[in-house]
Amino acid sequence: MTRNRETLLILTLTLVSFVLGTTEYVIVGVLKEIEHAMKVSLAAAGALVSGFAIAYAIGTPFAVASLSKLSRRSSILIGFGIVLALNLLTVFATTFYSLMAIRIVSAVACGLTVSLSISIASDAVQQERRGEAIAWILGGFSIANVFGVPLGTFIGQHLNWWMTFVVTAGIGVIPFILMFRILPRQTTTITSSFSDQMVLFMKSRILLACLIPVLGNSCIFVTFTYITPLLSQSMGVPTSWISGVLLIYGACSILSNWIGAKIAKGDFLPKLNWLFIIQAVIFGGLSLTVSNLWLGLTFLFLIGCLSSSMSAASQLYLFDVSGVVAPKSKAFASTLLPVSANVGIALGSGIGGLAVNLGGVNWVPPVAVVLALSAFVITKVCQRSIQLKPDGEMATNAA
Repeated sequence: MTRNRETLLILTLTLVSFVLGTTEYVIVGVLKEIEHAMKVSLAAAGALVSGFAIAYAIGTPFAVASLSKLSRRSSILIGFGIVLALNLLTVFATTFYSLMAIRIVSAVACGLTVSLSISIASDAVQQERRGEAIAWILGGFSIANVFGVPLGTFIGQHLNWWMTFVVTAGIGVIPFILMFRILPRQTTTITSSFSDQMVLFMKSRILLACLIPVLGNSCIFVTFTYITPLLSQSMGVPTSWISGVLLIYGACSILSNWIGAKIAKGDFLPKLNWLFIIQAVIFGGLSLTVSNLWLGLTFLFLIGCLSSSMSAASQLYLFDVSGVVAPKSKAFASTLLPVSANVGIALGSGIGGLAVNLGGVNWVPPVAVVLALSAFVITKVCQRSIQLKPDGEMATNAA
């Protein structure tokens, strides 16, 4: 594959992840519209976020393993095609339960697609471009926060909430066609057995390492899930401003990928420790200023600047640990970060819904403080107990 073709493949898969990210995240911008249309509570509408994330986390490994006999080219085209079709089917989701069913199946298809995107890109490009390719693919989700979520929120507020998903499906046709033309036709299948692949999720060291992105994402999404009511109810942001605020938040999340690339260089676990401490301080600041328009927005944008900053380091750590602990499952390790991240999203949105029910949306930022500090503790344990030596061997120390 020539360098230009590699670049086109990376850009195509980045656009794919943009569509996947919009499909997953845009729901937070239309929660109020869904709440009114479906006649459910705000916390119940928020369950569409946690339900998606739970299905993503549970279903992705099984979807990848079940399609292992097909080429990765065929599997990713099937997965992305299902995502687009289900976005269109939201037009017929007239009840909360039908919408939840569509979101659950979409989640599994999204997980399949992004895992295979990481795997295909990692194999197809030259060794020195693998990190760049994976960073771009993960960055597509941040780009979705910049453009997809604000655009979808605007469409949902001015037309109809389900039109948000119809437009997303229309945009997705472009990368689908590009994938059909650019994806290598000789993509391999996963040759290890189903049990060899699943053993990755039965190793205690893998599960401990997975807790870093689980808790790291939960502290972000406990707030992000309820960002619209935080803006309108707590900070008093006018409805006409919300799309613009989400646009700025998304721009900050792109900056967070650049910060994440810096964190991922060298010995990244100590830097992750500091990251979670800084996040806890910022969430604490939001807790104290959530009723103040400008101070509240300042802390919210700072959260956006760090929202994806632990992803690259977490992915590298999971690849390294899985390669040592379960080498037969190494090809399957591309599912670890997406699965862990969505467990974190489900945890964060679920705890956020509980907080909203118990005390209102102002309780959300203090919960995020607790989750960020929990991520710090787990990272510290990993740093002391399962840090990898430079030669690739596992170092096991007393915690």
